[in-house]
Amino acid sequence: PWRGGVFCGARRAVCPVSAAMAMGLPRSRPRPAHGSGCAVLRTAALLTAGAAAVTAALSAQLASAGSRLAGTGSLAERTLHGLPTRPLPSRTSLAAVEKETPLVKVSEPLNIAGQLMGLLKPIFAAQAKAQAGSYDEAAVRAEIEAEVKSAPVVLYTYGLSPFSSETKRLLDDMKADYKEIEVGPEWFLLSASAAAKRAELGNMFGRTSLPQVFIGGRSIGGLTEGTPGLAPLLASGELVPALKKAGALPDDSFFGFFLYSGDFKK
Repeated sequence: PWRGGVFCGARRAVCPVSAAMAMGLPRSRPRPAHGSGCAVLRTAALLTAGAAAVTAALSAQLASAGSRLAGTGSLAERTLHGLPTRPLPSRTSLAAVEKETPLVKVSEPLNIAGQLMGLLKPIFAAQAKAQAGSYDEAAVRAEIEAEVKSAPVVLYTYGLSPFSSETKRLLDDMKADYKEIEVGPEWFLLSASAAAKRAELGNMFGRTSLPQVFIGGRSIGGLTEGTPGLAPLLASGELVPALKKAGALPDDSFFGFFLYSGDFKK
């Protein structure tokens, strides 16, 4: 009686198709025993729908978290999660702001005036020699050579000069370490020794105008002109590396901050 029987699921039963063929009856579509096939289909459908729902929920959570991290989430989401209600600026926007508004900038009127004053260099040089008269050039030269190497940055200034004040302001804004040597209130109010120092600065470095800036013992000129001058050095992006190399600013090494003394600034 089990001829043509097959195992359906976990139970042994007579295959309806084989039984119909044996009795000469037309074949009909078999039904799963005890509805087991329908149960499997229903279970598969439920599992598929559940997986889709879980996937959609995870995707939504990831998208929401990504938008919050990027600073672009909605106001409700950011308030709910305790985040700032204003979007955070992107790296690109921060770079654009820094480029448009530099932290340190030379006064434009003084920049123009300094360029014009540079045209009068021969007149100032002749006036400085006449004002100094006769002096011990070797002694004054030795004094200057020692002074320019006495600090990472050395400034020879006039107390009443707006160019000297702007030079100090610029270095102060950069938190640079420097030593100021005030030669006198102005060129027409110099003592004999100060006039001799000014004249010898012209003999040694080719300029009698002040301020005169030295970085690492080397003259770079004045505020707006020279070799190349403080403002041109700043505009070219070379001022900060030069100050770090001379020790007037902490360098980028691991021990740079600890090796920076800051002892010379007045």
